[in-house]
Amino acid sequence: MLKTLKNFLNLFKRFNSKVNNTELLLPEKIHINEKIVRAIYSPINLHKNGEKLNNNFFKPKAGEDDISVNRLDYTTLVFLKHLAKIFETPEYRRNYFGFSMLKVMEIEDSGLRVIYSPLKIPVKNPFHADIKIDYIVEKGKELPAEVNYKIKKLTEKSRLFRDPNPDSKVWNGKLME
Repeated sequence: MLKTLKNFLNLFKRFNSKVNNTELLLPEKIHINEKIVRAIYSPINLHKNGEKLNNNFFKPKAGEDDISVNRLDYTTLVFLKHLAKIFETPEYRRNYFGFSMLKVMEIEDSGLRVIYSPLKIPVKNPFHADIKIDYIVEKGKELPAEVNYKIKKLTEKSRLFRDPNPDSKVWNGKLME
């Protein structure tokens, strides 16, 4: 785990520029054509056939109203793969599988929105954003029908990109267009 974190931090150095003692941040405004990606873990995020995302893939955890994503237009799939591997937990059936990709306009067309939310902890990530559903999920309670519908539409629009070699340190899959 420490080795993975060290590799991640070394990879991050090239993105961590300082200008006048302030960190370089991405534009706050997220353009409608930006590509938004989310790591997929198997088997928890996939239907049994492994070719389709579960409808709960874009459902926030209990107590939250957002889903973590990244702004692909400002980073690389190699960086995002390293990040995804840090959060992989095989002992809990959470194995890195690949990525899901949407454009911001597709998210907005589903009635949801994307906000820029760079992270400082647990791992520094200036490319982080959140898809907001504007409804705090309650443990053990069904989502309202309109929220479920928005999440289902988002899942249907999302494109799945399987990583042909999840154990490799680089992305060898298809380009995300």
